[in-house]
Amino acid sequence: MKKFATIFSIFLVLSFSMNIVTTVAQPKSFSQGIYGVTDSKFLVGTSYNIQNTAPNDKVLLMVIDGNQQIQELIRLEPNSPKYYLKPLDYDFLIVIIGKGQVAFS
Repeated sequence: MKKFATIFSIFLVLSFSMNIVTTVAQPKSFSQGIYGVTDSKFLVGTSYNIQNTAPNDKVLLMVIDGNQQIQELIRLEPNSPKYYLKPLDYDFLIVIIGKGQVAFS
């Protein structure tokens, strides 16, 4: 009986340790336009890294709050490095001006 309990315990521990799955969020890419935070399925209260992935085109990104005040204004050069964006709120709008592609990750 002890042998069965030991083997069963080892099997149980091994079976729980094999089910670990790591997840990686896919970056969202947006072009020129006006995007609402909730409509575009951004997570509220989450900070994002943004990057212009276009090889030749510049992008201007604005984050506007519910009081129509600009919270952030960032000019992204072609193939820019990643920039930190403050956490977003429900009533924020994201305005992208330019021909580039902005990746949110």
